[in-house]
Amino acid sequence: MVVGALVVDRRVLLGHRRFDKQVHPGAWDLPGGVVEAGESEWSALARELHEELGVDDLDVTAALRTH
Repeated sequence: MVVGALVVDRRVLLGHRRFDKQVHPGAWDLPGGVVEAGESEWSALARELHEELGVDDLDVTAALRTH
């Protein structure tokens, strides 16, 4: 599982989950998701940010934590 916090000027971008989701419908959360087989955590996070937010090629320093 990976999540990403997009922070600009001390503000954090949250996503609003659709109400038809089975888990936490309507909740506000950070973008992220499941790491697919053979995928690195960074690649998974980049894919999730693209899928959920349309974000590509972020120029950031990333700190990854996995649990």
